[in-house]
Amino acid sequence: MVLAGISLLTLGLTACGDNAAKSTASFKNSSSKTSSSYQAPEPDAAVTASSSKKEAQTYKPKAAAIKGAKYVKSGNLKKTGQYTFDKVGTRLQLTSVSHPKTTIKSGQLTYKVTTVRLIKNTAETAAAKRMAASALNLATIKSPYYTIQLKFTISNRGKQAVTTDGIKTIRLTGDHDLNAAGQLSDASAGKTIPAEGKLNTFATGLANEKTKPTFKSVKVAFAAAFDSKHQRVVDPTGWLKLTL
Repeated sequence: MVLAGISLLTLGLTACGDNAAKSTASFKNSSSKTSSSYQAPEPDAAVTASSSKKEAQTYKPKAAAIKGAKYVKSGNLKKTGQYTFDKVGTRLQLTSVSHPKTTIKSGQLTYKVTTVRLIKNTAETAAAKRMAASALNLATIKSPYYTIQLKFTISNRGKQAVTTDGIKTIRLTGDHDLNAAGQLSDASAGKTIPAEGKLNTFATGLANEKTKPTFKSVKVAFAAAFDSKHQRVVDPTGWLKLTL
């Protein structure tokens, strides 16, 4: 999953406003936090602030582009058809969203997927293409490209803190997998979940380039988790099916 960890969405969409604190990103933030209060931002933007430091984050869409009834200045896309812009020049449009709220357990951890979204990303600038390709560990990327985003909560029912390796695999089709090795940016990987605590987080992966994906469901499997001595204490999960 070439996405250096669907960190792709933490850039904080200011898209024409001063809502950076509320904005979200599509790929994992490289600055990891380990805290009982850590909560990943809503995944909406195309790139993270940390991954786009070398690019100007001053893009402002044309006036006509933000007059549409479905334009969302804050970047918080909730309904199909809504769109926004990030600060390097990516137009993001929500093409589908579901709220499965399905769970799977392994050892002391419970994983609950709360939202699955498919987003059409259109690079309006060369910088937008460069940043997306970098976040997804690709040499280049074709525009538009589609990303799939999972929001999920990991609950630790145990008496000791554990560090998760995040998502093991997202299977889009029988032969199309996303993982940490390619096209997946996972904000949960490497995070520590305190005893009897929880982590609200997300992951973003490359679903397709140019053509809108046609799959109606995907499967996700979560990786192992480890104690402070780096000993595995939680095994990987089986597959959890998610309907889009």
